[in-house]
Amino acid sequence: MSEFEIDKDSMSRAEKLSSKLMQDLRKVSEEGVSSEMRRELFSERRYAEQAEGVPINDVVVNIDQMAMEFAMARRWGEGVLCLKLDNGELAPVSMSEFFVGSNIPPFASEAWVEFWDRFGGFPPFERLWRNILRHADFEEEHSIVTNLSEAHEGIQRSLNGFLSYRFAGMKKWQEWIHGTGISSSNSGSSGINPPPAVGAGGGLQVQVSCLTPGLRIHISPAYFINWIYFGSPTSPVTSYVLPGRYVFAGDGPMLPKRKKDNGVFCIPPSYHPSLARF
Repeated sequence: MSEFEIDKDSMSRAEKLSSKLMQDLRKVSEEGVSSEMRRELFSERRYAEQAEGVPINDVVVNIDQMAMEFAMARRWGEGVLCLKLDNGELAPVSMSEFFVGSNIPPFASEAWVEFWDRFGGFPPFERLWRNILRHADFEEEHSIVTNLSEAHEGIQRSLNGFLSYRFAGMKKWQEWIHGTGISSSNSGSSGINPPPAVGAGGGLQVQVSCLTPGLRIHISPAYFINWIYFGSPTSPVTSYVLPGRYVFAGDGPMLPKRKKDNGVFCIPPSYHPSLARF
């Protein structure tokens, strides 16, 4: 595989954008804001200057959800559940992963703080979260509970890394989507291999393989564990992904409980992640 180096401009842009996102996350999670103000804070137009045309809506949506969940953790006086990644980084796990029907208002995380403040809390959810933290299988899931301050520090690093690959990867996507920078040896002018295919809006084709056939694969950014469906059945299974750093999980009839793979995959240049845990 060809080396993929993050250029200085991409690193600088990632640092500026991640700093602004984290500033807004802290404002919401520590100070509390109205739903109207939150919608203004977490909108693509607010970060348009730092994004410079690069798609970041997925990142903004995740940070918005994270801010709401951190605000609830602060109200409940509890820590934040995080996965330990293989490179030593921490990635907070979304509370919505544990609440059945969490995508149904008023249980969607974006409504939790407003619902709590208006009706004086919802004790069943608070007790459930405390019970989850108390009985989590930390060894099996490679997870820990940390305080909000440490979680903020870890997110800043992992978000900055994710965005560095987003900015650098989108520069290569611009070359590949227009058919430039690809030589007869099927590698970029800078020696970077293109993905099997490129799609509109920054999508890079990724083919995921694992050891067990017939599974569904889920994907999450490596800075916030919030699983979304990638594709099925394995193996391999193909879909399109925006540049970034990701983790994968699988489930299905032969793996009833969703299991996370230990690898962190940078896209580009990893277009064929091979999952070794299931």
